[in-house]
Amino acid sequence: MMLNKTEPKKKHFQFFRNMIVTGLLVAVPIVLSLWVAWYLYSRLTGWGLTLADSLGLMAEIPPFWRTQIIRILALIVVLAVLFFLGVLTKITLGRKVIEKAQALLLKLPLVNFIYSTCKQIGDTIMSSKSGSMFRQVVLFEYPRKGCWAIGFMTNENTPENSEAARRLGKGDLISVFMPTTPNPTSGFLMLIPREECIMLDMSVSDAMRLIVSCGAILPGSENEESGEKSGDVG
Repeated sequence: MMLNKTEPKKKHFQFFRNMIVTGLLVAVPIVLSLWVAWYLYSRLTGWGLTLADSLGLMAEIPPFWRTQIIRILALIVVLAVLFFLGVLTKITLGRKVIEKAQALLLKLPLVNFIYSTCKQIGDTIMSSKSGSMFRQVVLFEYPRKGCWAIGFMTNENTPENSEAARRLGKGDLISVFMPTTPNPTSGFLMLIPREECIMLDMSVSDAMRLIVSCGAILPGSENEESGEKSGDVG
């Protein structure tokens, strides 16, 4: 009799726990996205508040509305500047001016390293066919034999274009970014022989969901539906 009374309580507790975990998986990406958006918005528009305070602009407006108006105006200015720079790249004279500025930055100590690194990353992202620097999802053994990890191929290294491939003498190497779980913004860069990698048909977005959810959300609608049903029953 005691078992019959405790089983419904156990099921209710499991249902409550599963709903909390499901809600957490839904809330965390939303909260993180909003936080990143607000952080970028604050950084891009903070200069407007500093300038307005120094000039004493809009002092008669209530503080909350004054802050929002100035931030919106600052964001419009930033977007206008970016648009103007984009237009310059399409004009011969503007392209020459940008090239001169880039050449000047490359001659400055320390600044040249930061600028060249950022420019290479930007060029890699812009030149990718899919619009992303992640070309394909890769499965490889890590951190030991028999354990498998998921990463993203970012480049192919051949003896002709890569010093690492030439020195190792193992043929083609694949540059693989292995993100950490559940925070995919950090990770490790690995150079792995092509024959030791398994190319997956999984999309980059599906792989990212798998990583962020710590493996709880499997790619494919059938797996996701079965997971939701099991959570409802549990």
